[in-house]
Order: sequence, then structure tokens, then C-alpha cells
Amino acid sequence: MFSAAGVIPFAATILMVALATGVIFLFQSWLATLNLVSIIYLIPVLVVSLWWGTWPGIIAAIGGALAADFFFYPPLYSFWIGDTQNIADLIVFLIVALITGAISAQMNQRDRQILNLYDYSKRLAGCFTTADMIRATQEHLANSLGRPTILLAARDVRDETEPGTAVPQTVRDAMAAIGADDSAAHAIVDDASGVTWLARRILLGTTHYLVFVDLGINAMGGTRRLNRRIEAILTDAASYLMHLDLAGAIEQFRIQAQSDKLKSALVATVSHDLRTPLVSILGAASVLSQITEIANNSRARSLVESVYSEAARLDGNIKNLVDAARITIDVGRPNLELTDPVDIVHTATDQKKGELAAYDLEIAVAPDLPLVRVQPALIENALVQLLDNAIKYSPTGSKIAILGNADGKWLVLSVSDQGAGLTADERSHVGQRSFRSNRHAAAARGSGLGLWIANTFVAANGGKLEADSPGPGRGTTVRIYLPVAQDLPVAPDMNE
Repeated sequence: MFSAAGVIPFAATILMVALATGVIFLFQSWLATLNLVSIIYLIPVLVVSLWWGTWPGIIAAIGGALAADFFFYPPLYSFWIGDTQNIADLIVFLIVALITGAISAQMNQRDRQILNLYDYSKRLAGCFTTADMIRATQEHLANSLGRPTILLAARDVRDETEPGTAVPQTVRDAMAAIGADDSAAHAIVDDASGVTWLARRILLGTTHYLVFVDLGINAMGGTRRLNRRIEAILTDAASYLMHLDLAGAIEQFRIQAQSDKLKSALVATVSHDLRTPLVSILGAASVLSQITEIANNSRARSLVESVYSEAARLDGNIKNLVDAARITIDVGRPNLELTDPVDIVHTATDQKKGELAAYDLEIAVAPDLPLVRVQPALIENALVQLLDNAIKYSPTGSKIAILGNADGKWLVLSVSDQGAGLTADERSHVGQRSFRSNRHAAAARGSGLGLWIANTFVAANGGKLEADSPGPGRGTTVRIYLPVAQDLPVAPDMNE
């Protein structure tokens, strides 16, 4: 039985030969004069060979030769080949079909290998432990070989409790008895089941592993070609894995992750200690502002207000940094509650009201926005960070717009400015901790923590942050995406 997918290449081949015949009929006098009939029929041969391989190419070659002989070469309307040129055309068509089909098959095989390696690299990117690496490598080998494949650490090959006990113990023992310096592939038959296993030793970093491939029952004699192919793939895989040094890379990643957690914990601890004297400064400044002599002295009052304002700003920055660090090390989790996005926008703009007064502020928030389930303070602070960036990098008097709308299952709050803008490289780093380009560092002071804090707060509430810009000097739009609350309480029916 032929499947529909299997018939399509051959049907398309016949259709292309027929289409070529129609084209020749339309331009017969011109093509015949230039001896281009054979060239036209060569086009379907090349196309179908590249797309679908050798057999459709052969069909196109034979069909094109027969059509040319029947319709265009004397004697017309006869399959009698009276001219040796026609025989040469058929031979050329077949040669082209065979060569092109072989090239296409190699290209398709190469494409599959590249896709497998790409999928493998994505799996490796998500590996956090050696066990994850082993599992990803085992699945990659199984996909490449097309046979059940098991990867075991050499030191645990005799252990019955080791995951992957589908490998018979006799096969394990046979491989364990082979020397550590033997990297050749070995075909081992399990006497109890009759299943043949192909096994070889590979090195990942500094650790030896054993690869076992299930060839099936009675495979020793009938599938030696398969054994050679599998051995070749295993040889390539072993070389590839050795060059990657995956075990070392995963260990380095684990150390880096621990280092990042320690850094975040240190930041949280130090920042918390910094807030203690700030509270004292704020309290002292508040008391000083109420003393009559200072209140009546404009210069002294201005100094006290400046101290209080800067101390309050620093206290807020440190508090945000502490909250972000606690979220990063999985200590602080948001207390989610149903919140109206309009309230978030109003609270954030009130906090920056003094600085926003120097700009053309536009707020366009739909009044019927859906509720979101978030910790309001975190999202308000995230929006404040976006406003602070817009103020910092935009010329005084320029327009800053805050928009709010619903996009399917997402609520979108965006802040747009007409300031410094972003390059493509800068966009790729948005949300990373302490990143500041040289261009932005020269334009305004800062630590590069604002968008990282905003991104951390938004992500902790199940949302995401995205930045967009037409280019340097053309402004920036930063959007906060928050999931719309789905489990809203149902209002009681007042008619009951």
C-alpha cells in the first residue's frame, strides 16, 4: 500500500514533465531551432532529483526522454528511437538524475544531522546536572542511530540499581571486563534473550561512559552493515562529545550558578545593613524640617529637604535591590492579589510626579482593562523603573507616553519616550544585571540595575518584559506583559 505522501513526489514528477511538454509545444519553432528541447526536459530531472531523490529523478528522466522522442523527434508520435542523439539524451538524463539524487540524499542526511545536533544543543543548554547531560546524550544517540540506546557510567556498569537496567547483566559484565583503553565497538549477544548489543566506551570530560545499542534478536549475521553504520556514528559521537567536555562544562555551570546565588545573597545582606543608617537619616531629616529656626530659613530648609529626598530615593533603590535579590535566590515570593492595572499606573506616576512635570506626559489607559493577579508593589516599582529610564535618557520637554491595553491573555503596559533609543545589540541585553552601553553611560549616570530590577519583578509575577526601538536617538518603548486573571469571582445574580 502506498501512502498519499509517498505518491505525491511521483505525481508531481509526471506533472512537471507534462508542463515541460506544454512549454515546448508553445515555443516549439524557437526551441527546435536552438536545439533546446533536451534542455527543457532536463529541468524537471534536476528539480525532482533535488527535492525528492533518485527514483523520482529517474522517472523524470525516462518520462522526459520518451516525451521528447514521441512528440518532437522524428518519426513523430512514435517511441521508435531512430537517432542516436535521442539515446544520448536519455543516458544524460539518467546520469543527471542519479548524481543529483545522490547529492540530494546526502544533503537531506546532512540536514537531519544538523537538526539533531541543534536539538541536542538545546537540550544541553537546559542541563543542570550530570544526570541531565547523560539523559540528553542518550536521547541524541537514540535519535541518530534509530535504535534504543542506553548510556551508563563505566564505574556503575555492574550496578543493578543504576538507571537503564534494560541492558542485561551479562552484557554489562562483558563490557566491564574490557580494558579501559579499548574504545572499539563490540557486538555482544545476550544468551538469555538472543538480543545483540553493540557497545563501546567513550570519554566525557574525565569520566568514562559506556554506550549500549540494542540491535535486536539474531542481528550478528544479518545486520553487519547496520553494525558498521552504528559503529561509524558512535565514533563520530564519541569524538564530538570528547571535544565538548560536557561534564566539565556542567560542573562549571553549577559553580557559576552557586556563585551567582552567593552574590545575590551578599547583595541582599549588605543592602539590608545599609538601610539601617538610612532610616536614621530619614528620621533625623524629618525632625529637622519641623524645627522653627530651620523652617523659617529657606537655605537650611532646602538643604534638609534635599537630604530627606535623596535619602528616601536611596532607600527606595536599596529596597528594590533587596527585593530583586531575594526573588533571584528564591527567598522572597510575591503575594499575589487581584489588582486593577489603572491603580498601578496612577501609583507609579504619582511617585515620579515631580520629575515628570518637566515632560509632556501622555497617559492612555483603557478604562475597561481586565484585572491581573500580581503583587501590586512589585509591578508599581517595575513601572517606576521604566519611567525613571525614560526621564533619564530623554530631553526635557519631550513626550513620554504610558499606554495600557489588553492583548488576548495578556495585559500590556508600555512606556514610550523620544530619547536615546537602543541599538540591536543593546536590545539583546535589556534586562541583564548591570549592563550599560558606553553610549548610555556617557548620556546619564546610573548602575544598569533599573531594567534588571523591573524584569525581575515582572517575571516573578508571571509576566515578561520586552524593549523595542527604531534605533539610536529615536526613542524606546518598553512593554510589561502580565497574564490576565482567569479565575475571577462570579458576581451574584441580584434577581435571585
